[in-house]
Amino acid sequence: MTPPSHSRVFPRVVRAAAALGVAAALGLSYLLFESQWLRPVERELEVPGLPPDLEGFTVAQLSDLHVGFVPSFNLRTLRKAVAALDAARPDLIVVTGDLVTGSLRLEALRAELSRLRAPCGVFAVLGNHDHAEAKFVPLRPPSPQQLGRLSADAGVRLLTNECVTVPVGEAAVQVCGVDDVRHGFGDLAPVEASLDRRQVVFRLLLSHFGEVAGRVAPGDFALVLSGDTHGGQICLPWFGGRVMLSSPRAEFREGFHRRDGALVYVTRGVGTSFLPFRFLCRPEIVLFRLGAAR
Repeated sequence: MTPPSHSRVFPRVVRAAAALGVAAALGLSYLLFESQWLRPVERELEVPGLPPDLEGFTVAQLSDLHVGFVPSFNLRTLRKAVAALDAARPDLIVVTGDLVTGSLRLEALRAELSRLRAPCGVFAVLGNHDHAEAKFVPLRPPSPQQLGRLSADAGVRLLTNECVTVPVGEAAVQVCGVDDVRHGFGDLAPVEASLDRRQVVFRLLLSHFGEVAGRVAPGDFALVLSGDTHGGQICLPWFGGRVMLSSPRAEFREGFHRRDGALVYVTRGVGTSFLPFRFLCRPEIVLFRLGAAR
């Protein structure tokens, strides 16, 4: 049999390579698209003994903004998140860490944070990227003091191992924030010492890492809000559920969990890190609506 001539084989190779290139380009385009395909998530939270003045109270959660990560579309996704929260009109907004990755686009971050509006305030805590505690940080981030000033200029209260109590009619919401507990910046002692244990107070703890739930006493907080895992960011379909490529060994991967009596919610967050892609794991903002347990 006469082998195919070079003139016949070469065009086939070129066509196959072109098809592979187109497929790869389409695949990467989708991964970039999904990284900006923000989903609003609504969660009903039944709270035993919830005071009547807190019935229907809404808490919105943002996390893992990673502004300054290059290349990424994180800032564009954050703008979408801020617009969605403006339309949702929550009573309280919290940001659970990793505001930045590096020191780029800080003014853009301040501008977006300043657009957040909630009658009971906007609160935030820092994450490991905010302290340059990560496997890869291209540019050193601003200091925690600089981030505190930036947040304050934007009308956001940065909580560093402390609590703030916000009155709501005859009731109150106490928002507590602990710094990065995984790398030695967090201190729960002053938080626990300042807890308002009145029955009319809904106590909320912000921590970038959900594992903090194992360090608080049962009943200290009605809800712990965390981030960090990005929900896997890039996930693969598999029997029994998705396989997370980011934080595959995390105790709390995403969604609701219980640990020693504490209810924890881990959000997928808004931004990306290390790679500017998401797959089977859309970014999200979360809106919690409080209701009395029936």
